[in-house]
Amino acid sequence: MTRSICAMAVLCTALAAGCSSGPAPTAELSQAHSLVDQAEQSGAPQYASADLASARSKLQQADLDARKQPERSLDEAQEASADARVALARTNAVKAQAALRDVNAGTRSLQNETERTQMQNDAQMPATTAPMPQ
Repeated sequence: MTRSICAMAVLCTALAAGCSSGPAPTAELSQAHSLVDQAEQSGAPQYASADLASARSKLQQADLDARKQPERSLDEAQEASADARVALARTNAVKAQAALRDVNAGTRSLQNETERTQMQNDAQMPATTAPMPQ
């Protein structure tokens, strides 16, 4: 009887070890949290709200699954990181387009001012008359 109990205990321990889920993906979760924070601070709520919302949702689920389902949590953390990177990229692209518009507007303004100044200078120059042929 004692052998049966020991054998059952060893079998239960082996099964429990085989079913244990391993360590939580803390590095991936930490990176995902960092990327989501960066996206939030960069202006993604204004420029890439859907991507940021997706990243937040996946990160929240990854946090919930971290202890009981670490493999699933790892996948969710990686997806959250990818979504946060997309939010950052979209935000940076929108900001870059706005900066380009500003530069182009400044360039047009300088061109207009240069043309206006040139026209004023041309108008102030005395007309020269060519000598009459004899």
